[in-house]
Amino acid sequence: MIGSVERYSPAAGKRRAGPLGGRLLRVVLIGLLLYLVVSRFIAGSYRIESVSMEPSLLPAQRVIVSLIAYGPRVPYSLARLPGMGLPQRGDLVVVQPPFVSDASLVLKIAEPVASFFSLQKLTLFRDPFGSPVTSYMVKRVVGLPGDTIRLSHFSVSVRPRGGTDFVPEQQMVPVTYTVQGSMPARGWSEQLPLSGTRNGDLLLDDQQYFVLGDNRPSSSDSRSWGPVRLERIVGKVVYRYWPPAAIGIP
Repeated sequence: MIGSVERYSPAAGKRRAGPLGGRLLRVVLIGLLLYLVVSRFIAGSYRIESVSMEPSLLPAQRVIVSLIAYGPRVPYSLARLPGMGLPQRGDLVVVQPPFVSDASLVLKIAEPVASFFSLQKLTLFRDPFGSPVTSYMVKRVVGLPGDTIRLSHFSVSVRPRGGTDFVPEQQMVPVTYTVQGSMPARGWSEQLPLSGTRNGDLLLDDQQYFVLGDNRPSSSDSRSWGPVRLERIVGKVVYRYWPPAAIGIP
């Protein structure tokens, strides 16, 4: 009779762990690649970071932004591919404000990777004081190229291209929304040309859009940093998916 004893070999365990670890790594890399392609060329997920769009959008809510609505931007540049159309009056859009300085290429590459592995909770961008800051804002399109914008007593009026009269903002915009407050943004100087306390008209050129937050006293927008050009509009907010109680079109 020949007896046999099965013995566990540590090498066998390593052989089993090797293929499993390789498969797991491939799954993670494929997931990252899909995330980068979708989030850069089709649609992105954004977290509302401020109160500037209240009551339409609240802090910590999450929205889906269509990148193909206006054409996805070429990665690491302001150039963009053809899209389905142009921003329209009343659209909620994600914009990169003009004052956001261009980050280094290394930071631009690392930012989406950090976002993926932190489930969008981490940003690598910093403001001049070293505090974390996102490089985007959600605003509403009020003025289109060729429009003339007038701010008087904190109210916005628009004279459309080819028009002769100024029309109050909410008569021009074809969607219903609530504008919070008729006062300047906190901390603004009354000497700003578009602060709301000095009359002044602004003519938008063929690539400029005038964007505003719905919560005017707490919004940094085109009143302080001027209109944004088309290449700085990232995409159109199309759906709110978080929290569950607020799911729907904002």
